[in-house]
Amino acid sequence: MNISANTRISYLIKQNPAAIDAIVSINKHFEKLRNPVLRKILASRVTIADAAKIGGCTVNYFFEKLLPLGFKINSDTSQISTSVETANESQVFMKEVASSNTTTLDVRADIASGKDPFQKIMNTLSSVPQGNFLLIINSFEPIPLINILKKKGFEYYTEQHQEDLFHTYFIGRNHGDTNKSDNIASTYNTNDEFEKMLYVFERKLITIDVRNLEMPLPMVTILKELETLPEGQALFVQHKKVPQFLLPELQERNFFWLIREDGEGNVKLLIFR
Repeated sequence: MNISANTRISYLIKQNPAAIDAIVSINKHFEKLRNPVLRKILASRVTIADAAKIGGCTVNYFFEKLLPLGFKINSDTSQISTSVETANESQVFMKEVASSNTTTLDVRADIASGKDPFQKIMNTLSSVPQGNFLLIINSFEPIPLINILKKKGFEYYTEQHQEDLFHTYFIGRNHGDTNKSDNIASTYNTNDEFEKMLYVFERKLITIDVRNLEMPLPMVTILKELETLPEGQALFVQHKKVPQFLLPELQERNFFWLIREDGEGNVKLLIFR
C-alpha cells in the first residue's frame, strides 16, 4: 500500500481502519474521524499533507505513524520539490505582508459564543483596499473559508502560533475578486422563483429541519440526505441561517439551490438538480 503526501485520508482508512487510531494519536482535532458521517465528508477531502498541517506536525511524522500499519512511502521527488516550493512561497508572502497595510479581525470570541463570523469576515474583506491584507485570528485554521476564497481568486497563508492560535492572511489582487466574494447565495434569492420551484417539486419533496443541530451537523446532515436524493426530487431544508459554507459544497456537487429568508432564525432552502 504505497502512499505519498497527496494520498487522501479516506484511502488510508479504507485500506486499514486502524489508521483512524494512528491519526487520532497525532492530534485531538482528528477525533472527528471516529464519527462515520463526519469521516465520510472530511476524510475524502483531506490529504496527508493537509492533515499534517492541521495537526501541526510534519508529513514525515505522519508517515512514521502509518508505517507500522503496512503502508509504504512513495519517495516521489515531486513531493520534495513541492514542499520546498511551498516554503519559499510562504517566505515571499510574509515579506509582502510585512511591507503592506493589514486589517486584523479576531473572530475567536464569535466562535466561542457559537456565532458564525462568516458575514463579518466578508464585510470586512470587502472594505480592505486592493493590494492590502486581511488577517483572520482564529482558534483553528479556517479551511472552509479558505476553500471559498481560493475559488474566488484570493491568495492566503496560515501561521500557527500556538495549539489554538492561527493567523490566516488573505489578499485579493483586484477589486473584482472582492466583489465576487460578497455572497455566493445572491444568485438565487427571489421569492417568486422560490415559490415557483416549490410548486414544481410539490409532490417530490424530502423535508428536513436542521435548526436545532449544532455545527457542523447541519451541513453534514444536508449533504448526507443529498447523497441518496432520488432523481427528480428536491430537498427542502429548514435552517436558522444562510449556510454559507454549504453553498460551495452544493456547487461542487452540481446542485442548484434557492433560498428564502422568512425572518431572523428562519431560512428555507430548496436544493435540486
